[in-house]
Amino acid sequence: MLDGVARVRAGTRVESLGAPWPAAWIGRTRAAVRDALDATLTARTAGVARALVLGEGEAVDELVGAAAGLAHVLAVSGLRVVILVGLLVVALRRMLMLWTPLAARVDVGRVAAALGVPLALLYAALAGGAPSAWRAAIAAATSFTLVACGRRPRAGPVAALAAIVLAAWSPADAMRPALLLSVLATAALVGSRSGDTPPTEGSGLRPGARTTAVLREAATASVRTTLATAPLVVWCFEGVPLVGVAANLALVPVGSFVLLPLAAAHALVAPLLAPLAPLTAAPLETCTRAFLAACEAFAAVPLGRALPPLSVPEGLALAATCGLLFAARSWRDRLLVLALGALALCAAEAHLRAVEAPRGVLRATFLDVGQGDAALLDMPDGTLMLVDAGGAPRGGPDPGAHAIVPLLRARRRSAVDVLVITHPHPDHYGGAKAVLASARVREVWDGGQGRAEEPDGEASRLLTDAQRRGTRLVGPETLCGAPRAFGAARVEVLWPCPHFDTLLEPNDNSLVLRVTMGAHTLLLAGDVEREAERALVRHDAARLRADVLKVPHHGSRTSSGRAFLRAVRPRYAVVSAGRGNTFGHPHAEVLARLGAAGARVLRIDQLGGVIARTDGRTLALTP
Repeated sequence: MLDGVARVRAGTRVESLGAPWPAAWIGRTRAAVRDALDATLTARTAGVARALVLGEGEAVDELVGAAAGLAHVLAVSGLRVVILVGLLVVALRRMLMLWTPLAARVDVGRVAAALGVPLALLYAALAGGAPSAWRAAIAAATSFTLVACGRRPRAGPVAALAAIVLAAWSPADAMRPALLLSVLATAALVGSRSGDTPPTEGSGLRPGARTTAVLREAATASVRTTLATAPLVVWCFEGVPLVGVAANLALVPVGSFVLLPLAAAHALVAPLLAPLAPLTAAPLETCTRAFLAACEAFAAVPLGRALPPLSVPEGLALAATCGLLFAARSWRDRLLVLALGALALCAAEAHLRAVEAPRGVLRATFLDVGQGDAALLDMPDGTLMLVDAGGAPRGGPDPGAHAIVPLLRARRRSAVDVLVITHPHPDHYGGAKAVLASARVREVWDGGQGRAEEPDGEASRLLTDAQRRGTRLVGPETLCGAPRAFGAARVEVLWPCPHFDTLLEPNDNSLVLRVTMGAHTLLLAGDVEREAERALVRHDAARLRADVLKVPHHGSRTSSGRAFLRAVRPRYAVVSAGRGNTFGHPHAEVLARLGAAGARVLRIDQLGGVIARTDGRTLALTP
């Protein structure tokens, strides 16, 4: 079904050419408000206002340290929807009370609540339609409907109904972290044992005691929401900034009850009453500067940030600890839960480190780095070797930063003993920059062609940077000949020996590695093509025999010739190619040749990665 048509011009926003009503009206309104905010406010303040009123989250990322757990302070969350719509309904009720004939005949509170139903849904759409905003809007609309009908809404059932309705309406949104976090935080607040209503004027408490009680209630709410969301936050974002509790206590009230009304007022005045815009812009600018200064101060505190990814047992231990803390009735119980949780997490972490640095086995992990190559080899003596690091020669996410480094962190590996760059093409070395920046690399094996032929090229600059970091560069003149032993495993460089061939292109000068442990062998063939394959077969075909072949050149028809495959006779053939790549890799004729050679083909673009594991006697490959 066609929902709309748009035209994109370079350097501009998306321009809508046609959309069904009311989507077209909402789009025009959002554009008008956005333009008015940009025209009447400084860039930073306009970004804050767009984040609060229109839900444009990129402004939050630019202005507030998301890693500090403060991005939600400016996001259009459920709380913002409830507060803004609630203020509008209160204002409507006051206005209707001034209409004496109507106020004498009907309950204006119920009339205002009825008007709040469409207002809540409309504002959720105007605010960008984030799942958390829709959940809050549905909850608010349900509550207003009950009030309009003379019923008293209950927070728990209303919140649950909103989550169920949204999940049924948009199942894809039901599993998004933003909505899950919103639901968990709401559940933590609704289920608070301390009650839903803070002390008020009529509570009988002295003003000082009322203030203390309100602060205690706010602190309790902040701690409860942090506990409820901690497992998911750590799982998705690798950190629970402990400063977030204090930040919530100090900044959320300001963002919700000061910045939000000011931003909403200016967003209403600026497009409709432009001459009056300076009157609303001045207080918004002042408050925003102070607010962002406070955000930056909290963001500078690193406590709890940049934690390594959790394993499944660690995630379960953290979730159980947080859940038991909710159930604990005394400080003694809470301390016991914390001690047991810390013990469980330490045990799970020790187990993870042992598993992810295996001894006595050879484990090869072929990574999904798109249209490129990357394989992590855990040697039986604990040495870690990375053969190529992928790359994004045509733009796109850096596989080093988005695939290799996260995997190293997940496996708790802070050093790479050997980085092999098979040849100087970007889809093989591009991700190495991120690896060098985040992990200690002791040695780089390189064929030497890039440095010799393009001393000022990108690959040469990468190697120079590695040397500055203390990394040792090793070339074929050193690697060829005697194999390198890593415990019970041996690594041989079969090609190009004794040095690269100046008459060949970089693909045919790829380093070819033979990795052997006991009765099993892996052959990592880089991007070698016909010339190199023929030379390898001609020189010593018997040394090419391998159980696992990393198929050369991503399955290109210019590689994996019949003579080469007859010499290798692989049981398994791993093809590293990008999903939907424009080269058509792997080519059908190559797959046919691999099948004729008796190899089981494992495609990274279909499986998302392959792990080969051997103890020298048995061999197993798993996706």
